[in-house]
Order: sequence, then structure tokens, then C-alpha cells
Amino acid sequence: MARRISIAVLAGLLVLVTAGCGSSAVVPAGLTISYPGLQTGQPPWPPEYKHLAERLRQLGLPPGGSEKFHHHALLHIYVDGLLVPLAANIGLDPAKGLESSLHTHDHTGIIHMEAPAPYNYTLGDFFAVWGVKFGPGQLGGLTGYGGDKLHFYLNGRPLSNPAAHVLQNNDSIVIGYGADSSFPHAPSTFLLKEVEGKGGGALACTSAPAGKKGTPCLAIKSPASPTPQKKR
Repeated sequence: MARRISIAVLAGLLVLVTAGCGSSAVVPAGLTISYPGLQTGQPPWPPEYKHLAERLRQLGLPPGGSEKFHHHALLHIYVDGLLVPLAANIGLDPAKGLESSLHTHDHTGIIHMEAPAPYNYTLGDFFAVWGVKFGPGQLGGLTGYGGDKLHFYLNGRPLSNPAAHVLQNNDSIVIGYGADSSFPHAPSTFLLKEVEGKGGGALACTSAPAGKKGTPCLAIKSPASPTPQKKR
């Protein structure tokens, strides 16, 4: 009997040691988005346009092209300490004339929310528009939670249930994949200050002074993608 107990104890210790060696924590409960065409490969992820129109219909977001409400959030994604640039023109497909009110213009990480009226966009909505699978334990082909896997931060503090988070003006969101110490939890928000210039109208694409025609988002050209950088 004593021998059996000893074997059971040793087996239990082995499980604990194995669990502590580079494994991730149990994925917490939370929303994982599910829409057509979501990418599950490795970064970087281009905008997924093939199923964009279908996803936009299912999301039911306000229409783009008639801006009265204009907010911004900043998203940084790090993989093993390297910054992964966001794709330009997420939600903007010029070939099909599709213009989501939730979109990007460039690779800076600035998320634009430009709608006819205030709306509660979520971080999950943004990844659905982008076309990337997202939840508390998955970002594209990056899976797992905690340890050397996925971590989520909002304005420098841990963020739970990230896909359900309602985006607020000037939110700074960080998603890191790898050791928690390998990436900054509160990177510079200088770009948010820049884009919020001119009363929030800087880099807007549909607003214009009275009596003048605004520039459609689809007409804005994005710069070339930067080379991934080390953590800062």
C-alpha cells in the first residue's frame, strides 16, 4: 500500500513540474469571435477582403462614409518581443468599394472609428473586420494564454475577455505573445496625441470644413509597411 501511495505522489509531482515548465495558464472564459474567412495562420496578417462584405453584414456596424463621430484607439501587437505592424486599410476594400466605419489607414496601429453617431465598437469587432481569429486564447495562429503565450493589456493594466472590450477614445491596447517581460505593457501613445490633433480631425478621411466635400476613406493611400522593430 505504501509503495502505491509513493508512486501516486511521484506521479502527481511529475504533473506539477511538467505544468510549470513553459506551459501556459488555463485559458479564461471569454468571447472568441466566429465569422467567415477569419485567418488562423501566423502574423503578419493582411486585410481579409474575400469575406469582408459578409462579415460586415453579420456585424451590423454603422455605415462608413458619413462621419460625425470620430474616435481612435491604439493597438500594439508583439510576438517574442518584436512589434508586428497592423495591416493598412483594414476594413477598406477599394476593389469592391467597401468602407467599414471601423478601419485603419496605415501600419501605425491607430484604429479609426468614424460613424454617423456614437457606437460601442468592440475589440472583437475590429479583428472581425480585419479577418483574424481572436479570443482570450487565440490570435490568428497564436494560441494559449499566460506563461510564454498570449497576454492582453489595456492602458497598462491586464485586460480580461479582450474580444468583448468596448473601445474607448484614446485606448492603448497591447497584445503580447511570449514571456510577459518580453514586451512593453504601456508603450508610447504619442501617435494618439497626434491623430487627436485639430479637435480629433487629424487624419480623418470623411470630415471636411463646411461647404467642402470630404475625402472618402477609400481614396487615402497608405505608406509602405515598416520593418518589424524590437520592443521599445
